[in-house]
Amino acid sequence: MVTVKQYKTEFITQSAATILPRVTMTQFMLVIVCAAFFFGVLHLPMWLAPLPLFLGYVAGYQHNGELVVKRFRAYLFIFLRQQLGRPRRLNVQWQWDTHEMKAQRQERI
Repeated sequence: MVTVKQYKTEFITQSAATILPRVTMTQFMLVIVCAAFFFGVLHLPMWLAPLPLFLGYVAGYQHNGELVVKRFRAYLFIFLRQQLGRPRRLNVQWQWDTHEMKAQRQERI
C-alpha cells in the first residue's frame, strides 16, 4: 500500500528523476517540446537536429537550484518591460497606498 508520505516524496522528486544517466525528466520533456517546436512549427531542416536537443537539455539544467529556463524567462520579461518603458519592479504596497490616499482626498472634497 502507498502511504501519503511516500507519495509526497515521489511527487516532489519526480521532476528530478533521471531517465538516462545525467538527463532528468524535466530536461527530457524540454528536449521533446523544443524539437516539436523547431521541426513542427518552424519547419527547420533535420540537419539542425542537435540545436533543439542542446537547447532543451540546457534549458532543463538546474543551476544553483533553479532551472535555466526560468532564469532566462525572468531576463526576457525584464528586457521586454524596459523596451515598453515600464518600471523594472512593481511596488504594489506603494501603489495601493497612493490610490488609497487619492480616494480619501476625493471623499473629503
